[in-house]
Amino acid sequence: MSVNYFTPVSGLIGGSLIGLSAATLLLFNGDILGASGLMSSFVVAPKKTLTDPSQQWKLAFLAAFCLTTRVYVTLIDPDALKDERLGYSSGLPIVSPIGFIIGGFCVGFGTRLGNGCTTGHGICGMARLSTRSLMAVLAFMSSGMLMASGCSPSCPFNPYLRDSYDSIAKHLPTETTILIGTVIASLAAGAALPGFLRKAPHKNATETEKDEHDNNKRKIIPAIVSAAFFSLGLVISKMTISSKIYGFLNVKGISDGTWDPTLACVMGGGLVVSFISYQWVKGFNVFKNSKALECPLTQKSSIGHFSVPTNKVIDNKLMIGEAIFGLGWGIAGLCPGPAMFLACAGYPNVLLKWWPCFFVGSFLAEKVKSFSVKISPSTK
Repeated sequence: MSVNYFTPVSGLIGGSLIGLSAATLLLFNGDILGASGLMSSFVVAPKKTLTDPSQQWKLAFLAAFCLTTRVYVTLIDPDALKDERLGYSSGLPIVSPIGFIIGGFCVGFGTRLGNGCTTGHGICGMARLSTRSLMAVLAFMSSGMLMASGCSPSCPFNPYLRDSYDSIAKHLPTETTILIGTVIASLAAGAALPGFLRKAPHKNATETEKDEHDNNKRKIIPAIVSAAFFSLGLVISKMTISSKIYGFLNVKGISDGTWDPTLACVMGGGLVVSFISYQWVKGFNVFKNSKALECPLTQKSSIGHFSVPTNKVIDNKLMIGEAIFGLGWGIAGLCPGPAMFLACAGYPNVLLKWWPCFFVGSFLAEKVKSFSVKISPSTK
């Protein structure tokens, strides 16, 4: 391990902010922070995500995340995404365009098939002591380490998945891609406006309809705050810099002194904060708490509830899906959260290659899941 690479303080602070993001969504809205699930919903169920009032908080979350990212990299710290290791660490991989394409597809397909990524399973699932999420984390961590460690210059896939140092300039934001990132942030903000402006139900509406309207609208502000915490947590922890991810996943670095355990600090900080939040949710608290909530803080108790997964099944879809996600993570050094940040910042390969392939992978995985459900009765 090299102290030159290890940044435990920023890792813990950033991880805690990510945990705080998850805690905000959970305690105020009753929802789970899952970057892959949120983004894949735009291709798996686009009409519902864009028009259903109960889903408006997702648009507000995306808008706030994009705007926070643009403000941070433009006004607060323009060098926040600069990777200092690129200047002197010759063993640091440069992902090729094909690597971004395959990586994005694998992450999209795997996270949809396995129902989660580093946030959904790692920060939220493990915080509520879910064995299913623990197995998912073990699966994607193992395959991620296998791919990152095994894709050395001697690997037959290396020429296709890795690029030369001469190509670094092509990976950096251009005026065009920065403009695209800004446009995406603006469109997300525009799409979120209806949630703020939605009119109250007509006077003849039932009490349930009125409560549903109020609950949906009350989810928007916590979603905005959660998104800001999430964006800040990612950049402060430096999880938006691929060498931090590769430095952890490449376990060969342990022997040559270049291993970077910062990611473990990020996960640890996020887990602790997220775990504490679950102690205030009735039915998921480990310690006795007479004040544990039965309904999220912003929701009316008549219809409000916590949308916490209770699935305990550890099946092939979970393990295969998360293993595929890990392979994509090891190939491109990206999971959905950091990829959201880098796309908003205008990184061309993330914006124009990784994300389109992520959406294709998510769409196909949903088809696979639907197909398996249809044939399962006949296979029993």
